[in-house]
Amino acid sequence: MAKRIANQWTTWNLVNIKARQEQTTSHYVEAFRRLYAEDPLIKFPRGGKSGSLKSVQLSELLEEDGNPCWIHIGLLSYTVIDPEAFYNKRSQEDVKMENWDENIVANKKEADLYFIPSIHTLAVKSSAEIGLKNVVYYLAEALNRIEPEIFDVDVIVEKDVLNKILTAHLITHLYANISYSNPGHTHGFEAAFDSKLRGMGGGRFEFTATGSKEHPLNNEEDGMLPAIVNLSEQNGYVRATIQSTANSKLEKIDSSEHPRRLVLPRIVDDICSTLYNAIKGIIH
Repeated sequence: MAKRIANQWTTWNLVNIKARQEQTTSHYVEAFRRLYAEDPLIKFPRGGKSGSLKSVQLSELLEEDGNPCWIHIGLLSYTVIDPEAFYNKRSQEDVKMENWDENIVANKKEADLYFIPSIHTLAVKSSAEIGLKNVVYYLAEALNRIEPEIFDVDVIVEKDVLNKILTAHLITHLYANISYSNPGHTHGFEAAFDSKLRGMGGGRFEFTATGSKEHPLNNEEDGMLPAIVNLSEQNGYVRATIQSTANSKLEKIDSSEHPRRLVLPRIVDDICSTLYNAIKGIIH
């Protein structure tokens, strides 16, 4: 059968959803099944809106282990109405709505999320009605509502911005908020450091190192600083103060402001399979 190809450019952000225990494909699938069944209401930290699920659809196409290749998630954002907080601005009187249906909400927005359980990576369109920060906040809060202190949800950041830190002339400050990676994703000292983090038994780890232009941080190859920065690509974020060249000024970099962008120049057959093939090709 001939493939259907639509020349339609789309840009996507990628999110790493990692279980701290039982890092298996079936665990991720079951987590989203439970999430849809329990559907916790999550209030976003800003804007007065809340989030919940509209739908969760598992692909009919299966991996070799029998699990779905992808999960299509419909996320909602809306304002929960307080029936006792209405106001008539003409009469300047408070109004109480009798027999208000609590299922009616306002200012609805939607976003389509596509999750690949086998590599625990989720894609959301960069132009989605629900912003990336709220998507990540919802997923982190909701997943840990059904399985407390089990899931880390982190935006995958641009490798180029991390390389800019690592190749800088000098680094005077580094702050990191990270978790450990999945087994087998690191090498050398980075693997040893990652293993030590996992062995500590914690969830998130914060590191702060401060130097100066006269005494910059040690950025030796395969050392502590590169290990922290490289782990943050998919497992957190870093903030650094660097001097790119010997003659440049100090500048501050926040990797969380540089989410990785996946650009799809075309859609082959459907968006689910196109994203699946594209993401499987770059995330291992």
